[in-house]
Amino acid sequence: MTITNSTPSAAPRILVVEDEIELSTLLQTILNGEGYGVEQAYSLSDALHSIDDEVFDAAVLDVELRDGVVFSVADALKARGIPFFFLSAVYKGVVPVAHRDVPFLSKPYEIEELKSYLTETLGQRNISRRSGHHNP
Repeated sequence: MTITNSTPSAAPRILVVEDEIELSTLLQTILNGEGYGVEQAYSLSDALHSIDDEVFDAAVLDVELRDGVVFSVADALKARGIPFFFLSAVYKGVVPVAHRDVPFLSKPYEIEELKSYLTETLGQRNISRRSGHHNP
């Protein structure tokens, strides 16, 4: 199940892929408070459907979900030119070579670290758009 939270259309749209509902809700609250629009996806299939149906400026990905690891979602985001970072309690070494250059924030984390990672990730999106590498 995917839950969408409506915010002004000018707000950057963030996909949060996290299977722990309480943590996902906390992330949504924090990001909404920072002025972002947030869509939550609790599974791989939810996330992949969201990517096919919606436009996002960035994504936050937990690595291990109840229905598998998130790397197929990372592949889909990368193919669309949507920047993302991993937010996980797993060891960074499980990340495939194709995504080793992606920022990785380990749980537990500080809220300010989360905000900083997201700001940097959105900055990658803006650089990509200016240089003509944006994939609509």
